[in-house]
Amino acid sequence: MNHLEKYTYMLLYLAVFTLPMYMVLNNILLGAFIFVGLITAIVPWNKRKLRTDVYKAWPVLVFFLLAVIASFHNINSQPFKFLEKYWSLLLLPLVFFSNQEGVMLRRRGIFMSLMWGCTATLALCYGNMVWEMVAGAEPLSYMFRWRHIGQQFTDFADTHPTYLGLFIVTSILFLLQDKGFSKRVKFLLFMFLLVGLFQLSSRMVLLLFGLFLIFFSAKKFMEDRWQVLVLVMGMSLFAGVFMFYGSSYLEKRLFSSDNVLGDKRIERWSISYEIFKEHPWLGVGYANVKPLRKAKYIENNFPIASELEFNAHNQFLEYLNSNGVFGGVLYLGSLIYLLMASIQRRDTLFTFIFFAFIIANLTESMMVRIKGIEYFAIFATLFLCGEGSKEEDSNEHINNT
Repeated sequence: MNHLEKYTYMLLYLAVFTLPMYMVLNNILLGAFIFVGLITAIVPWNKRKLRTDVYKAWPVLVFFLLAVIASFHNINSQPFKFLEKYWSLLLLPLVFFSNQEGVMLRRRGIFMSLMWGCTATLALCYGNMVWEMVAGAEPLSYMFRWRHIGQQFTDFADTHPTYLGLFIVTSILFLLQDKGFSKRVKFLLFMFLLVGLFQLSSRMVLLLFGLFLIFFSAKKFMEDRWQVLVLVMGMSLFAGVFMFYGSSYLEKRLFSSDNVLGDKRIERWSISYEIFKEHPWLGVGYANVKPLRKAKYIENNFPIASELEFNAHNQFLEYLNSNGVFGGVLYLGSLIYLLMASIQRRDTLFTFIFFAFIIANLTESMMVRIKGIEYFAIFATLFLCGEGSKEEDSNEHINNT
C-alpha cells in the first residue's frame, strides 16, 4: 500500500471518529478524505467500472438526486447553497467503490472509529459536566437534573442527543459482535456507553436500545449469556438510578406516558401533511418548504415551532414536502432495499443499523441534518461495498477479526 492510500484511510478513520462530535472538525476531515480519495481513484477507474459502481450505489445516490431536484426546484433561490451538505451522498460512493476491496478490509476499523468516537464524545461531555458542577458547588445528585441531561449535556461537543445516541447503540452492537476485545474491556465500555444513553435522555434512543436488547437476548442468550446479563442488569441499574435520583423533569420526559403521547411534534405532522396535499407530486423544494411551514405553524397556533423554524421531525413527511410522492417513493424504496438486503445477507450489524435508522426517522428528519446525512452515506455505502466483494459475508468477517 502506498503512502497516499495509507493517509487516505487514516483520514477516513478520523472522519468517522469525529462524526459524533464537533461538526466543523468532522466536515473538514471528511472533506479531506473525499478530496484525497478522489485523487487516488482517478487513475484506476474506467467507464465500465464506473457504470457498475453507480448501479451498486443507487440506494445512496438517489438521495443526492432528490437533493438536486429539491435544490433547483426554485432556480432563483441559490440552489447550490441548499445542495452543499448533500455532496457526500455522491462523492463517498465514488471514493469507496474506487477501492471496494480495500474498504471492506477496513470495515472493522471504521466501526472501531465510531465506537471510540462515541466514547471520546461522552468523555468530553462528562468532563464538562463535572467542571460545571464543581464550579457551581453542585451536589452529585444534580448530574441528573435538566441542566446536565439531553441537549444541555451534549452542547459542549456540538452534537445532538438523538444522533449521538444512535451512534452509541450502533457501537454497542458492534462491541457485542466483535471478538477483538477482552471481556474486561467490553464490560467497561458497555457500562460507560450505557450510562451515557440515559444521560442523553432521548426517548427514541432508549426505545431503540430496548428493541435491540430484546432482539439480542432472543438471538444470543445461549451463546453469549454473560453479555446479555450485563446488558439487562446495566439497563435495569441505570434506569433505577435515573428514576430515583433524577429530577421530576427527567422522570416525566423519559417515563411518563402522557409526555410521550402528548409530544407536540406528532401534532405538528399535520402541518407537513397539509403542505404535501397542496403539492403532492414534486413537492415545493428546499427554498419554499421552510417559509410555507412557518406560515402554517402560525395559522395553526404553533408559535414556538414557527419562531424556531422546526422541521417536520419525520423524514418521510420531509421528502413528501420537498420532493412530493416521487421523493417519498424513492426514500422508502432505498431504505426497504437496504434493510431486506442486509437480512438476506444475514448481516446482523447492518440489519440493526438500517432498522434503527428507519425507526429514528419516524420522529427525526435525519437526512436534513448533516450528521444524519454523513452517517447514512458512510455506513450505507460501506454495506453496499460488500456486495460482490470477497468480503461479502461481512458479518462473519467482523466476528472473525
